[in-house]
Amino acid sequence: MSSYKRPSRLTSLWELESSDEESTTQDDAQSSRHSFPREEYERIKEKTRQGCLCDDCERAIDPAVRPDFTALLNIFSSEKLLRQAAIFAGTRKINEKIVDHFHTSWRHPMHMGVPNVEFVSFMMSDKKVCLRFDEYMSELLLILDDPHVKPLWHGTTVKCKFDDKPCDPSSTDSCAGCNILSKGFDISKSGSANPFKRFGTGIYFAPNSSKAHSYATPRGGSDDLFTILFCFVALGRCHTTVDDMPRLTEPPYPCHSVHGRVGHRLNYEEYVVYRPDAVVPFAAVTYRMNKW
Repeated sequence: MSSYKRPSRLTSLWELESSDEESTTQDDAQSSRHSFPREEYERIKEKTRQGCLCDDCERAIDPAVRPDFTALLNIFSSEKLLRQAAIFAGTRKINEKIVDHFHTSWRHPMHMGVPNVEFVSFMMSDKKVCLRFDEYMSELLLILDDPHVKPLWHGTTVKCKFDDKPCDPSSTDSCAGCNILSKGFDISKSGSANPFKRFGTGIYFAPNSSKAHSYATPRGGSDDLFTILFCFVALGRCHTTVDDMPRLTEPPYPCHSVHGRVGHRLNYEEYVVYRPDAVVPFAAVTYRMNKW
């Protein structure tokens, strides 16, 4: 069974609380402070799973009253982003849900290894990243009922040598992963790791963690430790295709993103956006690949 490490207090990397005992104590305290008793939370679990929109269930996915979002409220200034994260987490703690999603979305054959999550980390990024995401979401909501926000994975290079941290705050210029986490995505860096751009100059994401892994590189001095990024991406209206479109610099009108379907070109799905304000890097998942 996969495990992940969480330090006992917030660090500069803004990781969540540590042991189950400490987490339980803090959860109870936070629940009391927010007048949201654990018993009430348990009672509405099943209704929330079924997508109920009653007032009680709305509270269950409100980041302002969820104990597991207390730290995240200090990291991310986007209410729209945190709302999407709360909906994604449902009745699970957000970091546990990310770990579960990492494993359930792993689709590649196991001959490449079996991943075991070491830790999930959250890093404070530039406030402009959240601000521009909020503005883009508002822009989409003017023309669409649903901005179509999806949790997606992005594989990149992480050069940091730490085994117990996602990145080195002083290495944001030399490490692609640190740079993305702290400053958001930069469309000008598209193709810097892989010159082949199947759908043109954009920012690429995968719904499968294993596909993102194929674009990740081993960290620092280790040959089996990797980090990929967990992101929330506002896809808007998708242009779906099975053909290569390498000359794109923006999605075909009137769409906001491109969805590459499985077909004669792709074995696994991918999504591409052409604006950095359409995505927020939410967490870094560090895992170790165990060979058969």
